[in-house]
Amino acid sequence: MPVAVPFLAGVQPGEREIRCLAAAWPDRIAEIGPRDGDWMLKIGDTWYAWAHGRLLPEGERGRWKEYAALAFYDYPRALPPLPVLDDESAARLRARVAEEQRHPPRRNERFLGSLLEASNRGSTESRLVRTEISGFTVTVHERLRGPVSRVSKELDFLRKSDPRVSSYLHMLAEMNGYNYRYVEGTRSRSLHSYGTAIDLIPKRNAGFSYWQWAMNKVPDWWTIPYAERWMPPQALVRAFERQGFVWGGKWLYFDTMHFEYRPEILLMRASAGPREQEEF
Repeated sequence: MPVAVPFLAGVQPGEREIRCLAAAWPDRIAEIGPRDGDWMLKIGDTWYAWAHGRLLPEGERGRWKEYAALAFYDYPRALPPLPVLDDESAARLRARVAEEQRHPPRRNERFLGSLLEASNRGSTESRLVRTEISGFTVTVHERLRGPVSRVSKELDFLRKSDPRVSSYLHMLAEMNGYNYRYVEGTRSRSLHSYGTAIDLIPKRNAGFSYWQWAMNKVPDWWTIPYAERWMPPQALVRAFERQGFVWGGKWLYFDTMHFEYRPEILLMRASAGPREQEEF
């Protein structure tokens, strides 16, 4: 299990994120520290630089503007309030979405490929396992076998003790894990393509579940009330979170079906300073 990271005051850019990555993946990250003005981590023989959140091989860090950053953020403990945007902020958000549709962002895949030993389809599929989550079969990266097993045990208990969880699981058609594809509207591999994300698919539509699909019906998709979104019970969400998964229902760009294994994000809670607010 990942070890806790203490609160870090006065850290340099990238230090908190890299320390949390090292704590979450101790057998993969051999060394961390500041090098040549940037925080870096070492996997095998390769140093990866923070490079404004791009996590690039040391020799490529000067090309950081060519790539989108790997997402790091202060993951909320509770369901966050819906954003209330003034006209100017809403216009900036719409402009950002439109710009990314015209010029889909591209993440450098070297870091994740190295961390997960999954640099291409062949190496990824050599590390996949089939496992069970409370009666559903999913294919995931071998690193998730233990966390998924523990989620399954908790959901089996909740299925018997919590009517809301039981009803929700009964409404599911399937759980989808590995799928070698790109994030919709981007040129970056989805975490599904590494086998580190799981979607819980309902038998029928029961509300808005994904922001891009919702945008076709509600242009100001971020205003859609939680009551109109397809929401899993919080007890189920917490079961996943306890094992290192974050839930897409807490994101501004919401995806309520989606869970992804990001233990370093959850470790960042303990090391976080004042909450950083995203601006548009």
